Amino acid sequence: MDGRKLIGSTLAMQVGGLAVLAVILSNVLTVVFFFGDRNEIIRGIINAEAMARLTPIVSTLARGDSLKLDEGLTVYPAETWHADPAHWQEAPDLAKQIMATSGTTGLAVFTPRLSGISFTDLFQQVQSGGPLVAASIALPDRDPQVVTVRIQPDLPPPLAALIATLISGVLITLGTSILIGRMTKPLTALAAASERIGLNGNIDNVPVRGPLELKIAAGAFNRMAQRISQLLDRQRATLWALGHDLRTPVTAMRIRLELVDDPDSRERLRESVSEIERVVEDALFLARSELAAAPNQLALLDHLVDQAISGLMETDPALASRLEIVRNPAARVLARPNDLVRAIRNLIHNGLRHTQGQVKVRICAEPTPSIEVVDCGEGLPQEILQSPGEPFTRGDRARSADGSTGLGLAIVRSIAQGHQAELQAENRRDASGTIMRLIFKPS
Repeated sequence: MDGRKLIGSTLAMQVGGLAVLAVILSNVLTVVFFFGDRNEIIRGIINAEAMARLTPIVSTLARGDSLKLDEGLTVYPAETWHADPAHWQEAPDLAKQIMATSGTTGLAVFTPRLSGISFTDLFQQVQSGGPLVAASIALPDRDPQVVTVRIQPDLPPPLAALIATLISGVLITLGTSILIGRMTKPLTALAAASERIGLNGNIDNVPVRGPLELKIAAGAFNRMAQRISQLLDRQRATLWALGHDLRTPVTAMRIRLELVDDPDSRERLRESVSEIERVVEDALFLARSELAAAPNQLALLDHLVDQAISGLMETDPALASRLEIVRNPAARVLARPNDLVRAIRNLIHNGLRHTQGQVKVRICAEPTPSIEVVDCGEGLPQEILQSPGEPFTRGDRARSADGSTGLGLAIVRSIAQGHQAELQAENRRDASGTIMRLIFKPS
């Protein structure tokens, strides 16, 4: 069994659980290592109570006065009382102390034998009247007598030790939880800020607080975030400027190609200019998508797929006959609908472009919302499968000579990241072709 399941998965639970285990273990070790001392402590308590109880009794007998018998005091002739070694043991040191205090001689004191008696048993004896102690005294002008008397030593109840252990464990756990909470809160903020990197074009700083090590980690993260933010800003600015600067010569080229007399040459030039325009528009879209707002509209994936297919059919109505749609009305996500429609359109167009057969679009709701685009083309190289959506990656079919911009899947991945979704790719096992997936977090 995994030990983490016993004490929890969070740092606070684990440290708190270890603290409680440490308290319990320390008490167990205390009992084990000091078991012999326990008997000595109990004997000291009994001897102190026995001396306080026996000294005035012995003094009274030595003076020849009569004892006032009570429920816990009994006097026997010495010849009728026998100290059974199984239950009694002689206490010569205690006898000497009583004789020195009372001024008597010829005294023998017997106390209960503690071996074999648990602390709980002794406490129960105290609760039921107290254990017996005995004193055998030789009187000058009378027969020796034995006095037995019950004593009430002040023993802490066994439950008190358990309660004290539990209270100390609870206090240690609470204190540890507060301390660990101060430590884990900055870690949680650091993890949350890391998750937000790349979303909405912002990289948030984290508060620099907590223990020294966490302050160092937070400061290092903030410096790293600042460097990444500056790098992304430069990339976006470059891409944005490039897109805008290319629009002017592209527009001029489109005007001039109308002056070309040869129709075939003019059409080829028009296609080339259109391809350049798509590259420019895709580059500008990539730059804008990094700054897009967070998804905030609940949308049905069925509807988004329909819109994406409608956009494709505007340029080629015959594509509808090559599409097989597996719908799921329960699949819904938080989205920027226009952007997500573009991502879905790019995925479907990517599949249609690389196969002459059918392309299946499957919408799923469980275990998480997702869209699958399954084609029957030649498949993707392994390096593309590991990181789909890298623009202009070697072997990416988006770079094939079919009029694509080379940024189609890069746009899909950028939009997916903005929706905290994941773009996955794998080659089919049952046939040739590729499965492209957009997997979303549950809304």
